[in-house]
Amino acid sequence: MSEGSARPVVAAVDGTEQSLRALDWAADEAGIRDRRLRVVYAFEWPMRRVAAMGAPGFDPDEFARRILEDARQRVEARTPEVAIDPVYVDGDPVPVLLTQAKEAEVLVLGSRGLGTLGSAVLGSTGMQLATAAACPVVVVPSRTTGPRSGRVAVAVDGSPASLAALDWAFTVAEDHDATLSAIMVCDDPPSLFTGPLAKAAYRGPSETERAAAQEIAHQLLADATAPGRELHPQVRVTEVVAAGHAAQELIGEAEEADLLVVGSRGHGGFAGMLLGSVSHAVLTHSTRPVAVVRAPRD
Repeated sequence: MSEGSARPVVAAVDGTEQSLRALDWAADEAGIRDRRLRVVYAFEWPMRRVAAMGAPGFDPDEFARRILEDARQRVEARTPEVAIDPVYVDGDPVPVLLTQAKEAEVLVLGSRGLGTLGSAVLGSTGMQLATAAACPVVVVPSRTTGPRSGRVAVAVDGSPASLAALDWAFTVAEDHDATLSAIMVCDDPPSLFTGPLAKAAYRGPSETERAAAQEIAHQLLADATAPGRELHPQVRVTEVVAAGHAAQELIGEAEEADLLVVGSRGHGGFAGMLLGSVSHAVLTHSTRPVAVVRAPRD
């Protein structure tokens, strides 16, 4: 096994139900990918000695060990074939997990953590990791997502980040024997108009303009998916062109998917669908796990 193929799946835990849902997803993924599962609890204890003196019998290290032991037992019951590496780091979760991501196959987080002693997967922390981690980051929602559907959805806009997301999604679909749905959204906003009166007067594109945009989008999708189809001929691919608000359309298209994959950033035109606000909305509101894949650095 090569060094690259030996990269572990890393799951951040903090004892909350949200992080345990993410742990379940990570354990399943480690089993499918035949990877080790590294379970990481990271928390910075301010005034560690003073806090311990004020709470007789409380040991931060023992608290961390208990969280990791509970996580280990949960994984062993769910996926006994997966090897587990528990890791506790007394430090700020963001830099700790960013360091872990450098040698990870994928980093898995809960959508938010609500522990009274702090959390490694608070919304702001998750957003920082999703945009800065060296590996793909999967954010698992706290809401029930239902049974697996055998479908992976990926947002495509032609940007380097979305093409990296598409490449990764092909691999995931192959590993899971899943259908890959490549989605491109054509926005209808009056981008050349400003002010409430202008927006109220905007009637949207004509049927001719809409048809032309759809044709261009279908061609862009075909061009984008061609390399992946050649490298992964066994993956079933569907191409979806939708019109409307990018985040809403992506969330809606992904409702029946096991995973929605997006790039970490986009650019103008068709590629504007993956700007920060859209990615943030998808991560915040999706009822399905969302993977964020960053474009390779030059």
